This record gives sequence, C-alpha cells and structure tokens, in this order.
Amino acid sequence: MFDYKLLEALDMILRCGSFDAAAKRLHLTPSAISQRIRQLEERHGEVLLRRENPLRATATGEKLLAHVRQVRLLENDFAQDNEVASATLTTLRVGITADSLAIGLIAALAPNLMQAKLLLECVIDDEAYTLDLLRSGEVLGCISTQPLSVAGCGSIPLGQLPYIGVANTEFIAQYFVDGINAATLAAAPAAVYGRKESLHRRMLREQFSLLEEQYPCFVIPESHALYAAAQAGLAYAVVPWAQAQADIAAGRMKALSALSASVPLYWHHWARQTRPAVLLTQAIAQFAAAHFNSD
Repeated sequence: MFDYKLLEALDMILRCGSFDAAAKRLHLTPSAISQRIRQLEERHGEVLLRRENPLRATATGEKLLAHVRQVRLLENDFAQDNEVASATLTTLRVGITADSLAIGLIAALAPNLMQAKLLLECVIDDEAYTLDLLRSGEVLGCISTQPLSVAGCGSIPLGQLPYIGVANTEFIAQYFVDGINAATLAAAPAAVYGRKESLHRRMLREQFSLLEEQYPCFVIPESHALYAAAQAGLAYAVVPWAQAQADIAAGRMKALSALSASVPLYWHHWARQTRPAVLLTQAIAQFAAAHFNSD
C-alpha cells in the first residue's frame, strides 16, 4: 500500500526545489520532511530523489509522482461530483510552450477555466522537450512536436503552427540589403529562444549550414521579449505568424519569407483523464483550431 503522506513530501520537494521550502509548505521541520523521504526510499528499496542541483526524481520516483498526482486529481473530481467542494479550485499542472502563451493561449482558455474552476500551473519549455515533462510525471498534459504517445498516455494532433522570420525596416536595410543568405545571416544579430536546440537554430544549421558560433545572437528565454528585440531593431527573429501578423499587416514589421516553417504540434495527456482534464483538452483543441493550420 502507498503512504500518501510520504508521497506528498516527495511531490512537494520537487515542486518547491528544496527540502526547506517544501517543509514550510507542508508546515513541517526540514528534519521531518527528510525523514519522510528516507522512509519512502526504505519502503521501495531504492533511491527516489537525486540530491543534485536542481533536485530530480529517479525513474521510480517519477512513476510514484505520476501516480500521486493522478490520485489527487481523481480525488478532486470525486469531490466535485459529490458537491463536497463546489467552491474548490482545481490546479492542473501542464507543459506549455512559450510561443503558445505568446499568441494568446491563456485568454483563449479563460472561459473554460472559469467555468470549471480550474487553475493552471504552467511549466514552460520548448515544444521539442515538453514531452519529457509528461514522461516524468511532472505534468498531466503537454503541447509537443512529438507525435508518438508515451506509455499510459494519449495524444491528439493540434495542426501546424506557422512561423515566420521578422525584422523591422531599418534592420533589413542595414543587414539584408543583399537578401537573406548564409553570408548576410552570419553578420546579422539574431534573437533566439533559450539555450536549447530551437527552431531558429535548426533553420540556420539545416538551410544555411550555419552553426551557433558562426552568427551573432541574443539569447532570450521569453517569447514576448524575443519579439520585442526584433521590434526594437536589435535583431531579427523567427516567431509564430500569429504573433507578428498585425505588425506585418500594418507595415511595422517585415516578413522574411526565406525563414518560414510550419511545426506540427500535438496535445499529450494522461490516458485516464479527470473531468477537469477533459475540459482542458477540449479547450486546447479549440485554441489550436483557431490559430494553427490543419494538417
């Protein structure tokens, strides 16, 4: 049998990032929460928490986390069905791409979130990496470029999110007067997302044979700020078409058609979904229908 008091300690440590912070959230002393982790590891006969920076769960620890988080949601769902907690807000932890937020995901989900009394805890990562969050049990669903589901999960295609290179007129006049090619891109400052492999980096490598050290770049791990760098004329960027569409139509920004792509995206979720999770899946599918191209 599972001791959910011990599992809750493991979950809280990984949510908070430290034993001390988790102890405060659970109103325990640091020694008490450490004891709970020791008891949990002794019962399972193996290490469940890697004492690294940042703290990480082992493979077995990730399975236990996925279980306790699903149980928590099922308990909340049961309470809602029986009107035990009609005023209770349910938190859903999801893996979301920064670009989805930049093109209005939260506003699109707002009616469903309010109706179902849902809170979102968004874990942000590049769409190429969000599936790792679901696989580890850290989130109950995620937007990903990966079409194949992980064990115990389902997925639905969302369509293709179109991307376009953009820059303002002054930047183009300074750096792209001779067009867009390997030589001009090697001299023009780029605004790229974060430190991981990204769409922009892949385009430069695969289409123009440019490695990251062969072009100047701003590294900006936030989609609005990345686009703002392009708007200010500091750099050019590759952004979702929906993010730049109004500025392109108004002439404030110019589309760089040589830097265009469409990225297929999928919504992955736990196979056993609670009612709130089902509503979230439906809302994300509606959002994708409005902003993504059909396959």
